[in-house]
Amino acid sequence: MPISQRAAAPPGFTLVEMLVTVAVLSILGMVALPSLTAFTARNQLSALSSDFVSSLALARTEAARAGLPVLVLPTSGGVTGNEFAKGWSLYLDRNSNGTADTGDTLLRTYPALPGTLKLQGTSDLRFTALGYLSPAAAVSFTLCPNAALRDGVQITVPPNGLADVTRITTCA
Repeated sequence: MPISQRAAAPPGFTLVEMLVTVAVLSILGMVALPSLTAFTARNQLSALSSDFVSSLALARTEAARAGLPVLVLPTSGGVTGNEFAKGWSLYLDRNSNGTADTGDTLLRTYPALPGTLKLQGTSDLRFTALGYLSPAAAVSFTLCPNAALRDGVQITVPPNGLADVTRITTCA
């Protein structure tokens, strides 16, 4: 008979091994979560900035194509400092009166902003049949996260109607 025979250990993890693994994963998760949140906020900021600038380019193009003014209007329900919170729409201003009414054609509607972002600026824009802003003055919009992040985007539309995007670090 052999001097020492041990029973084979059952397969699997012990409770101590499992607790140590869970503790290590929890610590790694706590370290990674803030950077993941910031990454998501920056990604949403970039996507919304692209959507807004492309909607301005569409409005300008449609105005020149149709030979009529196009209005960029926030959807009602936005608040001061976040005028475009509920989204925005583009209207072909068929009667050239500067307001969206029953004779005008809705070109496109954009959805509400995610709750993590705010877009503030002039409440409406009007592109003339030549694609210029009316009145002929530069207009600025600021797109910022609602979180503690300070990085945002300034979208400036000069009188020629071509939007310019600048990164800013002054979001409050």
